[in-house]
Amino acid sequence: MADKTNHETTLSRSDAAEYLQSLGVGLGDDRESWIVPVGNKTVDVTPGRELTVETTVDERSRMLGDDITEVTIQLSWTDGSESSEGGEAE
Repeated sequence: MADKTNHETTLSRSDAAEYLQSLGVGLGDDRESWIVPVGNKTVDVTPGRELTVETTVDERSRMLGDDITEVTIQLSWTDGSESSEGGEAE
């Protein structure tokens, strides 16, 4: 399965912080699934026990106009069925 859901919007700095905090709370609770709000819908995903976290800051200077800064935080994991293949169940 290769589904991708994407949404881009403009938020105030405090609203963006609130959105990121809500994602963290949802990821950190004890439930198996994580409900991720994406625009006007939600996506239900099941993170693994360990996640790879990649943070990138891209700062670009423009000759004309404002400079652009982009912060990307990427979380990735493999499903438990793939990681335990051929091994003993924990």
